[in-house]
Amino acid sequence: MKQDVAINALLTETATQANTILGVEVTATTILIQLQPTLAPAYQRPDCQQPVVAAYHDSELLTVQGLGVPGKAVRYQVKSIRLGYLNDAGTFTTFTVPIPGIRTDLLVTDEVVEQALYLHVDRNLSLSVTAAMLRDLYQIETSTSALDRWKAAEAQALPTIGTLIQRLNQKN
Repeated sequence: MKQDVAINALLTETATQANTILGVEVTATTILIQLQPTLAPAYQRPDCQQPVVAAYHDSELLTVQGLGVPGKAVRYQVKSIRLGYLNDAGTFTTFTVPIPGIRTDLLVTDEVVEQALYLHVDRNLSLSVTAAMLRDLYQIETSTSALDRWKAAEAQALPTIGTLIQRLNQKN
């Protein structure tokens, strides 16, 4: 007896859990998943007092690398959607709908960045070994310079040591 299993039950990356899956294509070497972000009825925008209803402006398709499974690379074909609205000043403004689990600026999933940082920072592997492991284990193609930029961007988001000390002192 054959059982059908939903693809988002097999692939646990946030991208498959938090977005709409439009289709799946499986080849000998790749699993290609077409995704689209779920649109909200209204969006809170910084230049508007009230949430605004935005209309479709344009879109583009992005190919994003995900954590592969043994023998197959996982790629997401993501529909990046731009919406437009009139702000409180009466100016037409556009914005890109956030895509949960996808780093559109890096063209990888959140889990890919987490895995890269785990290997490089937590396990203290060199950038070249980290890139090789990502390629060998997950079929992720990246460069050492890209990994270094990812690490620097994540480090910038962390609080400074002075801020950490202030926060610790406030809790006492």
